[in-house]
Amino acid sequence: MELRYSASELLDMALDGLPKTVRGIQMKASRENWDFAEAPAKGGKGGVKKMYTPPPAILKQIQEEQAEKLLAETAPAPLPAVQADTREDALAGSTAAQRNQEGARLAVLQKIEELMEETKVGKDAAITTFLTAARHPDQPHLAAMLAVANDKRGGGGGIPSSRTIKRWFAQREASGNLIAKKIQADMRVPAWLDLFLRHWQQPMKPSVERAYLYFVSDWAAQKPLEKPPSVHAVRRALAKMGMVSRQVGRKGARELKNDLPFTRREFLHLPPAAIYTADGHQFDAEVLNPLSGKPFRPEITTVLDIATRRMMGWSVGLAESRFTVLEALCHACREAIGAVWYVDWGKGFENLMMTDEAVGLMGRLGMTMKHARAYNSQAKGASERSHQIFTHAAKDLPSYVGKDMDAEARKAMFYWSRKEIKLHGKIINSPIPTWDEFKAYVEAVAEDYNNRPHSKLPKITDADGKKRHLTPNEMWALKVKEFGEPPKVGAEEAGWLFRPQVIRTVARGEVSIFNNVYYSEQLKEYNGLEMRVGYDVQDAQWVWVYDDAGRLVCKAEWNGNSQSYYPESVVAQAIDKRTEARIKRAEVRVQDALAERRGAALLEHQPSVNLGGMVLDLSGAELAAKGEAAMVRLAERANADKQQAVVVPVSEVQQANVWRVPETAAERFAEYWRICDRADLPDAAARWVRLYPNSSEYRAMCRQAA
Repeated sequence: MELRYSASELLDMALDGLPKTVRGIQMKASRENWDFAEAPAKGGKGGVKKMYTPPPAILKQIQEEQAEKLLAETAPAPLPAVQADTREDALAGSTAAQRNQEGARLAVLQKIEELMEETKVGKDAAITTFLTAARHPDQPHLAAMLAVANDKRGGGGGIPSSRTIKRWFAQREASGNLIAKKIQADMRVPAWLDLFLRHWQQPMKPSVERAYLYFVSDWAAQKPLEKPPSVHAVRRALAKMGMVSRQVGRKGARELKNDLPFTRREFLHLPPAAIYTADGHQFDAEVLNPLSGKPFRPEITTVLDIATRRMMGWSVGLAESRFTVLEALCHACREAIGAVWYVDWGKGFENLMMTDEAVGLMGRLGMTMKHARAYNSQAKGASERSHQIFTHAAKDLPSYVGKDMDAEARKAMFYWSRKEIKLHGKIINSPIPTWDEFKAYVEAVAEDYNNRPHSKLPKITDADGKKRHLTPNEMWALKVKEFGEPPKVGAEEAGWLFRPQVIRTVARGEVSIFNNVYYSEQLKEYNGLEMRVGYDVQDAQWVWVYDDAGRLVCKAEWNGNSQSYYPESVVAQAIDKRTEARIKRAEVRVQDALAERRGAALLEHQPSVNLGGMVLDLSGAELAAKGEAAMVRLAERANADKQQAVVVPVSEVQQANVWRVPETAAERFAEYWRICDRADLPDAAARWVRLYPNSSEYRAMCRQAA
């Protein structure tokens, strides 16, 4: 059963306790703080809509309505009166054992008729003679034939009586078949099954025994004088339901689709590069991050040609982003430009860099973007299936961390690599591939895939006389021979085609993009006009300015008027943004850890507390008085002691009480957290505590502690 619904879907259900308008439901959800998630949608604010999780009471109403609808759909309809079953009808509903039995009966009747023809005797005499011969030890085949032909029910299975054989003759003449009737199971659903399904058809997937406990409890409340069905009766009732119908509520609509019939899409008639599909996949092995040098799991984006199943392009990145997708598409279009770009609704595919009518990459390439329906991964089976290529490839690496990797071996590799990083600051001996080694490995895997027989492609007989499937490269060559070579992006076009473009207004010879300012003398006469600006995601030194028709106007250079001292590429800015967010999260963890060490105040301070009639003064006055009395007693005891007392000069005591700033950074960081909450600090210490958190040393120590 679905757990999230839009406001319009909840309105269509007309549930009790909900407002009668979409706006009313949205206000009720906001007022009661319903949990929600955003899902892609056509229209709406920002192209998304809110999918709410209603309270349990409303979810229960939805579940009951779905159960009633299911029972109404699965209820057996009354059957019209029909004529007697024909032989075709009887054979259609018969089992193999019934058909074997019919064959044996027909053979028995044929033998008796042959005996009547040869001996010229009547049917009764021939039946008696045949049964007598079957009992003779020299005729075991006749006894075996009769044993198969006889009905096993009622203790049969041996040699039948003459009356039974006469009944076979009459049945053959009346209906033309000798198939024994079989008692049909009663498939009617008991009325109480609906009550049980309310507890069993839950997304938590309770067992029959667990749901039966709640069922019995509800039964006792509703029908206290009636005995509830046994758990075995419940199991028999569930067995009468279809395999898909019984999973309604236990599985959501998306998961239930995996059990429903589907339509296979034909693709062999398509020309090459007619449809490209792409998707991202997180690699199941660790490689070294090219920026930090630490192990991580990269993202692989692949582009497949539907008609040939050929991998046209690929790219690897730190995560699935628009730039990773851009690199994969650029790789593919150097082989051939696709006609249709069939992808999901991910941000790496659905963004202005791809879809903008003026500067989007789809328009410049002449490709048409089509999306699969949300949560309908079955429609992108070819792309989803391609994930297994790199899933199997990851298992060939010693740094594999997939779910089926042995936990002990995975932990040993993890400790080995992290220990090297902790001791040496980098990987020394751990078998984790570098970024360049990983890219070379991906290239080899892609090449091997394109030259390996594919099970979805037609079969051929190769030069060795063996039948096998075509490889994607062979299928591509056949398609090119049949339909011709598809257009591709030349080296001279790749630069301006695959540089992302944005619209910017020229201001006094300058264009500003991503906090960087670029200048060219040739932009002087374009002041105040909107121009198309192309940029390189890796190199921020230059941008390319085009007019509305796409003609290159100039190549503008980074100018010193930008906000940063050195030009920052888009990738560098994204990395900085991600690093800052990571530092903030680490600082929060440091604050939480230090708060746990100090012990957070859980109750407000009370001046006194009453424990069973005994009042304890917590204000400090009583404790101070007791402390002074104890000091007096200690002084008297010291004076009475015969040993010589050690006299400490007053100047040394005063010097010991003077607070000083610690010498090392670690000591200063620890000293701050030791005294930051104290109120009785000397002036110098109080001033230092107030200023120290603003220092760069404090922020550096916080990052190191994280």
